Amino acid sequence: MDTNKIAIGQRLRMIRLKMGISQNLFARALETAPNHICQIEHGRCVPGSKLLRGMREQFGIDITWLLSGQSTSTTTSHFRKEVATLVADYRRANASGKALLSYTASFLVEEMPKEEQAPVFPDKTGRR
Repeated sequence: MDTNKIAIGQRLRMIRLKMGISQNLFARALETAPNHICQIEHGRCVPGSKLLRGMREQFGIDITWLLSGQSTSTTTSHFRKEVATLVADYRRANASGKALLSYTASFLVEEMPKEEQAPVFPDKTGRR
C-alpha cells in the first residue's frame, strides 16, 4: 500500500474522530458513501477534488494539512519567504535583470488560481 495514502487516511480519521462524527454522518454530509470514507481512512484510495472541497466547506478541514501533513500557515510562511527573496533579488538587479524578473513573474501570476492572486488596490486617484 502507498504510505502517502495511509497517512492521508490516518489524518482524516484523526480529524473526524476529533470532531466526534461517525463515518456515516461524515459521509452523508459530504454526499458520499460511508464505505468510501472507510476506504480513504484505510489508505486504499484518496479523496477526489469534490470531496476535498466538501471537507473544507462543510467541516473547515485544512486540505493542505490533510494531503501533506503541513498546515496552510506553514505553506503560507514558506511562500512569503520566497516572495521576500524574490523582491530582494529584484531590488539588487540591474535594469535588464528587473525586466527579466518582471517578465517571469507575469507568467507565474497568470498560472495562479484567481483566489490566490494578490488583490489589485486602487491608487490615490481611485484608479487600479
